[in-house]
Amino acid sequence: MGDPAGISAEVVIKAFVALARGRQLVARQIRSSLRKECANLAVVGDAGVLAEAMRRLRRRIPVTPVQDFSTVWLAPTALRLFAHSHIDMRRFRFGSPVYGREQLGYLDFAIEQARRRRVAAIVTGPVTKEAVAALLPDFVGHTGYLAEKLGVRDERMAFLTPDYLLALQTTHIPLCQVSGHLTVAGLLTSLKMLEKAGRARWGDKLRVAVLGLNPHAGEHGLMGDEEARVIIPAMRQARRKGIACDGPFPADSFFIERVKRYRLILAMYHDQGLIAVKPAFPRASVNVTLGLPVVRTSVDHGSGYDIAGRGIASELSLLHAIKAALELLAVHAG
Repeated sequence: MGDPAGISAEVVIKAFVALARGRQLVARQIRSSLRKECANLAVVGDAGVLAEAMRRLRRRIPVTPVQDFSTVWLAPTALRLFAHSHIDMRRFRFGSPVYGREQLGYLDFAIEQARRRRVAAIVTGPVTKEAVAALLPDFVGHTGYLAEKLGVRDERMAFLTPDYLLALQTTHIPLCQVSGHLTVAGLLTSLKMLEKAGRARWGDKLRVAVLGLNPHAGEHGLMGDEEARVIIPAMRQARRKGIACDGPFPADSFFIERVKRYRLILAMYHDQGLIAVKPAFPRASVNVTLGLPVVRTSVDHGSGYDIAGRGIASELSLLHAIKAALELLAVHAG
């Protein structure tokens, strides 16, 4: 469910109501995929917070507390809940970064089920890093935590859009540290992972577009040497291994026209990629973790403390994350 004090409970309720009604196109697509894959949805969260969200929204959906997963397919007409926290609703306040333990509890439950191969996919709501970091000072987000707990050394944060898959070479680090985190070996790993993901997703061997780090992709060394020193050598090694890649392209102009020629893109840092993705695909881009032994998708927004409890958050990002998880499951099954 993500942070109980944010918009997570609201978007969960809205998403499950949408699935039960089946009026939105994405909801109908999810219902069809659930039936086709014989897959069920379950929520890990807090019953009291979900009930409060329903009260404020004036929307109802049956909430069924469960202790185990169903062995038969169930139509998405109710919310099956693993209640892994029992928040005192008399003291509960939206917008309070105090529920780090609860957020970790939800995530750890899902990870343990993945370890035991009892779930095929994890769809995460937004966490509040401040709250979790109060317990785990090194925590910087879902992606690294999932990788560590699942025993993965090389994982990549990527964003799946209706048009392309964009991976980030670096993620939640200060901008001044990005250059020092770029290595030939790391870039080569990213190119391999992107090429593999593209082949699985679209069934073709696709070219990867690589963005430069510096303005104008370094302008032949006039504005930085990372392109010549790290990025281009990594691309040469990738080509020798049969991975087709082009660039490095100046990031400022790439997303105007050239992007239309590619389904796979590697950006050097967080905002370089996401400033392009999020305005182009509001609520339709999905956070995907490459390299995990389980499918993992996530909403592309934060906890929304500024609007939590007001009933105005959109469920579309969560619905698209569920849809993407089911599509990726179908690919893996194939």
